[in-house]
Amino acid sequence: MAGTTREARSVIDAGRGSAVTKARFCPRTAYLRRLIAQGRIVAAKQQAGAWLREAYASPQFLTLIAELLDPAKPDRSRRRPPPAQWLDIGEAFDALRDDGFTHDQTILVLCDRFHRSASLIEKALTFYRGARHTHDPVPARREPPVDATARK
Repeated sequence: MAGTTREARSVIDAGRGSAVTKARFCPRTAYLRRLIAQGRIVAAKQQAGAWLREAYASPQFLTLIAELLDPAKPDRSRRRPPPAQWLDIGEAFDALRDDGFTHDQTILVLCDRFHRSASLIEKALTFYRGARHTHDPVPARREPPVDATARK
């Protein structure tokens, strides 16, 4: 193993223990992944090249080499924008519900007010509730008041 560091050799030697380890875990690949995670991509490529020259080929190692040679393309799918006026619709929905309107009545009023379909109003409400759930602080747990007469 010419050209390997002491750390690499210890990682490689540690993986030689059992057949199960060899089948599911490749110590050389783990070492290369650690180098990549540390940002040392050039060193990882150099080490991978040295091991390829030695004709080393585990399935995990070859998969990593394929990823290095041809990285996966980033997801370019178009993200859908949030429904139009979702914040205004959500706040108006809460205000109408507080005034005593039923869910269906509130949807009809909002359809008329915002000139949107009922399904879009529902989507806006779903988005609004998700945003509120994500960003609203969790209410603090209230302790019951201590009654002075209950103390002994």
